[in-house]
Amino acid sequence: MIRVRDLHKSYPTRFGSKQVLQGIDFDLAAGERLGILGRNGAGKSTLVRLVSGAEKPTSGLVERGMSVSWPLAFGGAFQPQLTGIDNIRFITSIYDQDFERNLAFVEDFAELGPYLREPVRSYSSGMRARLAFAISMIIEFDCFLIDEIGAVGDARFHDRCNRELFERRADRAMIIISHDAGYLREHCNRWAILHDGKLLPFADFDEAYGRYKELIGAEADTPAAPVDFSSRALMIASSQHSALGDERFRALVQQGDWARDERNWELAADDYARALALYPYQRSYWTQLGHMRKEQGRYSEAEIAYRTAVALGEPLADVVEHAEFVIHRQGETGTRPALHLPHSGHGSTADQPPSLPDLEALLWLLNLPSQADPQSTLARLRDHPAIDSLMASLIHLAQGHGTADTGPVSDNSELAQRAACLLGLGSSAPGDRAAMMQRFLASEASRAWPLSFHALSALQSAPAEPHIARQAR
Repeated sequence: MIRVRDLHKSYPTRFGSKQVLQGIDFDLAAGERLGILGRNGAGKSTLVRLVSGAEKPTSGLVERGMSVSWPLAFGGAFQPQLTGIDNIRFITSIYDQDFERNLAFVEDFAELGPYLREPVRSYSSGMRARLAFAISMIIEFDCFLIDEIGAVGDARFHDRCNRELFERRADRAMIIISHDAGYLREHCNRWAILHDGKLLPFADFDEAYGRYKELIGAEADTPAAPVDFSSRALMIASSQHSALGDERFRALVQQGDWARDERNWELAADDYARALALYPYQRSYWTQLGHMRKEQGRYSEAEIAYRTAVALGEPLADVVEHAEFVIHRQGETGTRPALHLPHSGHGSTADQPPSLPDLEALLWLLNLPSQADPQSTLARLRDHPAIDSLMASLIHLAQGHGTADTGPVSDNSELAQRAACLLGLGSSAPGDRAAMMQRFLASEASRAWPLSFHALSALQSAPAEPHIARQAR
């Protein structure tokens, strides 16, 4: 049994004492697997280190009535100047074990080959993780502490780790922390949330996960993490990074993955769409959304999602078979509309193929209504291989309907930023359509828009003149 009572931990900082854990209490018996959910920085790894004995608490008690592992996949105990074999010999001697038996196990499990005889400092992070986990398995602890081990190694190594831990050692106690809520649901029989320094226990995963989503604001209408709008390439890369670091995004796509695994295509699509509403340039989940729409038989929406994924840089090989299927199911005959691929290198934004988020930003810029009809949206993405030609077409439409707006707008700052990025203005552009257009026309960036910037200039000065439509063509 492990008993934790009134555990507190704080760290001194230049701003004063930082309290991480406040009055943690729990017991863990043999065979119990406690999965802990919590935000980044909530103190999950700190709690694991305290239970392991690697750190001392500020106050409180940790009683260990069973042997406890170090945090699995934690390589900090390695001596980088020594070889892998020498590290195995050192740990084996500490625990008074058979070196030859342990070496044979690590050689087979870690599959490092001759590198096992090289200094650990020369290992890649993946090689270090393999060695660390294999060494962890040569010592038979009563309780294993697992800190993000689910993210270690490739799929095959991941499966071997799971067999070694959860099948061969099914009778052991475990404390598991992971950003993958599905991993905790699959492998734990108790759960808790670490929030504001307190540990909230739950016997039911769905109840725990529902409460966790409330605490991180997964259902709240709050802004996403910042995205770098200074260039298109940075916008896409920054969106990828920010999305994966946002608990709300991860919670939504996790729900989508669970619904997908249960073949609930509609619910999965809704969850993926809500995640993409937070980070519209997170390309991989446009592919997932496309798959769900395809399964629902909503082929136009599936094609929009696939075209968006490819335009944002998703590998064509991962998308093309599915895209061709949904195009075929829409009754296309003869020459089928091609997928527009992004240009590599440092090509201008104007030359890149448009995605659905680009179309939305341009519609906002020109004060044109969003198209609820997927067919109209799809036609625009099919017909325009570059953002510039799409903008020229939309300017022509705005001129023909006299709907261009030159007044200030402040109701959607993110769309304003995205439109500014498309126009080459960077993230400092104001959320005023007229001011944004004027800044663009006066900038060097306007030269990258050979078709549309002259039409945009004319639209600003005389939106009802017939000659503008001819210039925009």
